[in-house]
This record gives sequence, structure tokens and C-alpha cells, in this order.
Amino acid sequence: MQENEFPREVSLVLSGGAAKGAYHLGIIDVLQKKGVVIKAISGTSIGAIIGAAVASGKKADEIFTIITSKEYKRVFKVYLKKGALFRIDMQAPILKKLIPYDTFEELQIPLTVCLTDICAVEAYYVSSGNLRDMVLASSSISPLLPPVKIDGTLYSDGGLVDNFPVEKLKKFSYPIVGVNLYANNRQVPTTILGWLRKNIRVAWQHKNYEKATMCNYYFSNVLLDNISAYSFSGIEKAYRIGQKDMEQFLASKHII
Repeated sequence: MQENEFPREVSLVLSGGAAKGAYHLGIIDVLQKKGVVIKAISGTSIGAIIGAAVASGKKADEIFTIITSKEYKRVFKVYLKKGALFRIDMQAPILKKLIPYDTFEELQIPLTVCLTDICAVEAYYVSSGNLRDMVLASSSISPLLPPVKIDGTLYSDGGLVDNFPVEKLKKFSYPIVGVNLYANNRQVPTTILGWLRKNIRVAWQHKNYEKATMCNYYFSNVLLDNISAYSFSGIEKAYRIGQKDMEQFLASKHII
């Protein structure tokens, strides 16, 4: 493919990053409006949630409207049990609106989500069966949300062990678009707290930065570092950054 060309059909890997995930939606919104067809998705945590919604046939702008609604914010209930601060009200109608299907098999686009098997301390990838339980488990980061028990096994946020499950798209023949909510910020810290944050980021994310080479196209932005992962306040900003990044990238491209 020529440098000024972009494929009409792609697969998509979406990292975790909680509220920063609106950046995913900005990227996807531009792709959808340009007529690019997403043929397969792999995601972790918020990437699994957005991936499930897109795989259900939802448009990015529709998903954005849902996750910024007052009704969506109310699905997070104070819990303070089993080592968690909140729980998600899985019976809330807004969640059915966000992800209308109950199983992976009903989805319009193949989806793989990553969970963490807490006891085995390893990644667990799933693309069939109970969609809601698996997506909930993939995004249940402790101590904010309790782990999810499925068939006797406790699962938690997939980002603990694999925050960028790009390998699961290799079985498809489509070019891979990767979106990582944690950019490789090369700024050198000048404070003790800054170094602690930097070291944690390096330990957690270094494998994911290496995985960028598996993508045909890779998107990330250090501006997301200024947006809280656990607050609704920066969602619109993250969404606009994603839109701008993809619009600028495609401005000189011919989609074929």
C-alpha cells in the first residue's frame, strides 16, 4: 500500500485506560465517518467495553452520548465491600443500550477481550460465551471495582497483565490499527513523585510499547497524561484529541 493510502477495512486493538477511553471513541468516530469498516476488535478494560459496543453495531458518537449521560454515571454504586469502593449496577437499562447483546456470538464484529485470572496471575482471552460477564471482569480494576467470579474463577482487569492484546488480531488478514491510552512520555521527571510515576509506567507499559511494532497504524498522545483515568471531567477533551489525531492523519490519505 502506498504512503498516501489507507485501507478501507481494518482490525482494531484498544488498550485500557478508564475515562481516557473517550480517545478511542474519537479515533473510531473519524474512521466510521470516513467509511472505514472495522472487521475485528481486541480490547482490554475500557477497550473491551468500547469494543463490545462497536461490535454491537454502535456508532462512536452514539457511544459517547451514552457514556457522558447522567444515567450512565449512576450505574456506579458505592459498595465498600470485598475490598472495593464501587460496584456496577448491571441491571441498569443504559448498559443494555450501550451493549444490547448477551453473548459474543451475537455480535456483528468478532471481539476478543482480555481478563486477568487473579489466582493464576495470567491473561485469559475470551471471544465466546457470556459477553456481559467477560466485559465486566475485563474492566474491574481493584480496589475501585470488585473482581468477578466466573465458573469458580476470580477475574479482574485485563490491563494488569496485557493492556494491549494486539496478538489476538494476527489471525485476521486486515491491517491493524492500534490505540494505546498510555503514550510513551519521554519527559524526564524532576521530583520524587514524578520518578515513582515514571517507574510504575515503565514497568507496566514497556511490553505494550514494543507491541506497537505489530500494528500497521498506531495512535497515542501524551496529552492524555493530563486527563484523569478515574474522573468524568476529561472525557470530552479525550474524545476531541482522538478525533483531531485521526483527522490529521487521514487528511492526506486516500482510502482504498
